[in-house]
Amino acid sequence: MKLAELDLERFAPEAPSAGPIPADPPSATLVERRYRFLTADGQTATPLEQEALFGTNDLVEVSFLERCMLARTCVGRIRIRSGGRQGWATGFLIAPGLVLTNHHVFPAQDSVGSSRIGFDYWFDVAGQRPADPDEFELRPDLFYVSLKALDYAVVAIAEKSARGQDIRTRRFLRLIPESGKVKQDEFVTLLQHPDGAPMQVALRENKVIRANPNEEYLWYKADTAHGSSGSPVFNDSLQVVALHANGRIVRDANGRIALASGGWADNVDGLTETDVVWEANVGFRASRIAQDLVAQCRQQWPGRHSEIEAAMLGGDIMSSVIKAEEGEEAGVVEGGESGPSEEDFMADSGEGNGEKVSAVGSGGVVIPLQLHVTLSVAGVATTVGRTSSPELKSLESEALEMRMPVIYDGLPQRRGFQARFLDANRDVPAPKLTKAGDKVVAPLIDGSGTELRYQHFSVWMHSERRLALYTAANVDWRKRRKTVDGKPVTRASLAGWSADDKVAELWAADPRIETRYQLPDAFYTEDRAAFDKGHITRRDDVCWGKTFEDIQMANGDTFHVTNCSPQVKEFNQGKFGEENWGDLEDAIARITKEDAQAACIFAGPVFRGDDRWFRGKDDQGAARIQIPSRFWKIVVVKGQQDFEAYGFLLEQDVRKVTEEEFYVTDEWLAAWKPIPAIQELMRGWLDFGDIARCDKHSKAGEA
Repeated sequence: MKLAELDLERFAPEAPSAGPIPADPPSATLVERRYRFLTADGQTATPLEQEALFGTNDLVEVSFLERCMLARTCVGRIRIRSGGRQGWATGFLIAPGLVLTNHHVFPAQDSVGSSRIGFDYWFDVAGQRPADPDEFELRPDLFYVSLKALDYAVVAIAEKSARGQDIRTRRFLRLIPESGKVKQDEFVTLLQHPDGAPMQVALRENKVIRANPNEEYLWYKADTAHGSSGSPVFNDSLQVVALHANGRIVRDANGRIALASGGWADNVDGLTETDVVWEANVGFRASRIAQDLVAQCRQQWPGRHSEIEAAMLGGDIMSSVIKAEEGEEAGVVEGGESGPSEEDFMADSGEGNGEKVSAVGSGGVVIPLQLHVTLSVAGVATTVGRTSSPELKSLESEALEMRMPVIYDGLPQRRGFQARFLDANRDVPAPKLTKAGDKVVAPLIDGSGTELRYQHFSVWMHSERRLALYTAANVDWRKRRKTVDGKPVTRASLAGWSADDKVAELWAADPRIETRYQLPDAFYTEDRAAFDKGHITRRDDVCWGKTFEDIQMANGDTFHVTNCSPQVKEFNQGKFGEENWGDLEDAIARITKEDAQAACIFAGPVFRGDDRWFRGKDDQGAARIQIPSRFWKIVVVKGQQDFEAYGFLLEQDVRKVTEEEFYVTDEWLAAWKPIPAIQELMRGWLDFGDIARCDKHSKAGEA
């Protein structure tokens, strides 16, 4: 999922203009309140906890790990499926059958769609990846409450899962409406499903750096990633202190973005949440959410408010297990049971802001544990030259939504690659399908051939590998403008959404060939973040034309899965590798731009019999796919006397292209190959003979 820069001042009203508030010694009132948390229901605060109250010890009882094992059963992976929206988030149970996540995950009741939640999704002790979790449908028609200002949403879960599990047998995490559960310079822990991956625990760099009691949010440093939206933030006693929402990226004085791999990026294009260094994370206080939830529930869902209030007093996973060990097995809180009276439930917080908050009641329990994992790790910030700033300004939200970009109808009428693009009197030399190639290329359903024609490019699909055998594109950098027909020619504008939208593109299947010949978008979005969606024909290369509609049509066409190939990030994106696929694309574009040239570009993967297998998913379920490790690209331009062709064979360790004009410099000599040598890898399926006759490689005639 890709990042999008947003103005999220709404997440930080009167955003902090000074740095983190200096941490003073805890007051007697705070110590007393924290001690009440630690000794609720007659428990004894351990010596470690008592020392931690005064800031003299940051160690942890080893039983904390067992408490984490309990808490994780209440945290689930949310699969977002609603209209054109797809993505991942995290959520956790706060009452029987109710899950808490972010408002930006489900901003309205009708935004939930067919989204689902699954639990118990983590690696086992042997490191074996789990099977997909049993999932429950989300039922906003049964319960939905949200508040944008606190970025939270609570949604009901269907009673039965796909495999018949009863959700009300699963315990929940308690929201304590009283504040004061964490303070600055203490540590927090997150349980999360980043990018839909098996559950992970954020233990390092997890210090609270801002905890102003007058603010509804906390600032903390913790390892989070996309899909972590909606994660519970725990204090060292395994109490929920906040709902993880978003954060701020580290930038230098020029506004460049710090990369986790080292170095800087000018913008967020192509970056995911795990690619950048986060300056701080933000979570909204559980106490504020609890108070608002009770108030809204009384108005909108009066039949369930007593159940929710009761869940804030006990019956949660921790208290239930402890009571069971004491011989007092606690039953699941059922709707309609008489809860505590308002007088018992609501008490003054004593914080001086006049708000009413819930006191710790007798039905709950607070787990007496403290955690600080003392693992010393070199911070990324030091390796990227992070600049210290006294201010934490606007927040940047995790990219969440996946939408289909604008794709025009009328695919059968597309002209595709034009052979006389460079010379009106003769065809440009191009690859030709051989008899062996005809046997592996996928046919069109209507029987009209094998060429999938798009706006300014064409694709031929390998029927067995389910990827493009090769593509052919007409590239024209002449007379390109930033604005056409009064509209900006940007990626967001061409896709059909605002530059401020936090959106990544969904890729579409091509209806002209059978789906069994294509790898669907799900293969790339549910691949455990293994691959980027690598354009074979570069999006920007074909985004040219006289009108905005011409350009927009080409943009949308490149987002068909027929033009996609799985490429690891370090190979696909120039900013993450050296002399990789992205670098070569950028170099070709830069050179042709400088010379105002047109070009024909042919590209594709090298399919080898020993290519590595990858176990992923398609729309039918499990899929085992061979992943090509090498890719070829041939650039043909019109020289002064004849066509000139340049062939490249790239692997993931190639280095950056730095030439200023179109010639091959020393650092690219290893990748520059004779075109006949590339043809030898085609297994007899393609004939490069016409292109080879104008190959500029010095050994072209020897291959």
